[in-house]
Amino acid sequence: MKAATKTANPHAWFFAYLKTVDGWGQGYDEVIKEGIIFDYSGGKTESLKELFEKYPTKYRKMRAELSPRTQKQQADDRLDKARKKLIAAIFSNLEGRGYKPTMDYVKAVACKGAKVTRFNDIALPTLKDLYNRFRNKDLQASVNELLKTIDI
Repeated sequence: MKAATKTANPHAWFFAYLKTVDGWGQGYDEVIKEGIIFDYSGGKTESLKELFEKYPTKYRKMRAELSPRTQKQQADDRLDKARKKLIAAIFSNLEGRGYKPTMDYVKAVACKGAKVTRFNDIALPTLKDLYNRFRNKDLQASVNELLKTIDI
């Protein structure tokens, strides 16, 4: 006799989300579930299975919007945004000084200012500090000193 194989429910994330919704478990579960599905399907269905099979783009959008982001993902997003802001600030500052910087040069400037060897090793507070140094006109003296230490 073969043991029954257990398959994972592809919608488990949705039911986990529903447990966090106000009013869930108070007798209106089906109404809440169908209402959410109806909204995300654009009024085409109240069935989760049908949304999944017939409207995969809408299903993916619903999943992306309703799935909780982990703290690590949120921290990564903050770091990514801070890195991009710093790169833009350094590019802008250098171009304003008449330089024609490359991405490698901009990252080298950031690494030198942060005293690290890899751009992605710069901590969030340091990214913010460097960003402020490159954007704030009152702090340009420190930027000038930093640029003098970098070989072109």
